[in-house]
Amino acid sequence: MRKSVYRDLIILLTIFVASWAAFTYVPWGDIFSAPDVTVSIADEEKLGKLIVDYGILKDPTITIVRDKKIDSVMRMVTHLLVSKIGKTDFEYTFRIIKSDQVNAFTLPGGNIFIYTGLIEFCDSPEHLCAVLAHEIGHAEKRHVINKLAKELGLSLLFSVLGGNDNVMISEIGRTATSTVFDRAQEKEADDFSFQLMERSRINPKALAAFFRKLTDAYGASNEHLEILQTHPNNNSRIKASLEYKPDTGFVEKKIDIDWSNMVSTIKNWDSTQNN
Repeated sequence: MRKSVYRDLIILLTIFVASWAAFTYVPWGDIFSAPDVTVSIADEEKLGKLIVDYGILKDPTITIVRDKKIDSVMRMVTHLLVSKIGKTDFEYTFRIIKSDQVNAFTLPGGNIFIYTGLIEFCDSPEHLCAVLAHEIGHAEKRHVINKLAKELGLSLLFSVLGGNDNVMISEIGRTATSTVFDRAQEKEADDFSFQLMERSRINPKALAAFFRKLTDAYGASNEHLEILQTHPNNNSRIKASLEYKPDTGFVEKKIDIDWSNMVSTIKNWDSTQNN
């Protein structure tokens, strides 16, 4: 009788431990995530324009950097990447926001925003390209629009597209800029970025170098650093970047930009200089 009780206890304990381990360590959300919803490219571009026009550009707390010298450098950097995407549904637009945040974010329709804090943090144009290539990956894989559709619902998105509700557009914009991508989406965007950097003759290890500096400066999971909240798992991403093997014929070409001068211009810029 006593042996039977002990045996039953051991069985129950084994089941409990196995269940706990399964729920703790297996990424069920990634395995059983809902399939992507269908939003046309035209609707995504329209929604992106509405969010930019009414949720970003008309926000009095947001200052867009406009400077001929800075714009010239950014055109060179972004063209290097965009020209190597290949067939794409989007006309990419890159804008810089004055903010100390070390981050960038993507809105629907190929609209990418970069904080001045990110540019100042990057040691080289290659570091910035690594981050931007990743953001382009989110756009090309349509991660943002799919997350919005799943979190807010298609009916809400389509009602905004038809009604131009500025308040709701701003709310959708806030949701989009704070979207946390899952592991599968992060990996997909990273894999895309490695290939894009390779085609652009940028060493894909630049992403690892950027995240190593980020980890050294802020720790692996600083809750106050937005880029680590919206783009988690940086240790595994460093590993993936270091392990990526470009084709045998790959030859890296350094980007010919005076980066220290670019960073200095960004640091000294203020809104009275907008031109």
